[in-house]
Amino acid sequence: MTPQAHLGLGRRNQITLPKNFVPKNTNSFLCERREDGAILLIPEVSIPINQLFFWTKQWQEGEREASRDIRTRKVHRHRSAQRLVAYLNSQRKKHRP
Repeated sequence: MTPQAHLGLGRRNQITLPKNFVPKNTNSFLCERREDGAILLIPEVSIPINQLFFWTKQWQEGEREASRDIRTRKVHRHRSAQRLVAYLNSQRKKHRP
């Protein structure tokens, strides 16, 4: 069953939502009045400005690609920087025309 609560109106038509109705990290709601008279509150989660790039379509596609590469073992771990450089040099030699 959908949780319900009876809310009273305070001064200036303010309401207080019960804690269990408010999702974590939510600090604002979009308020929408439907044709049937119902009022719908849609939680909005704000993202810090310095993290917005992470949620762009392009970045998320890159994250999915990186996760796929990790799952399919297309990534390599090297014990040292020297071994990494040696591996990269060997790959360069393989792919030269």
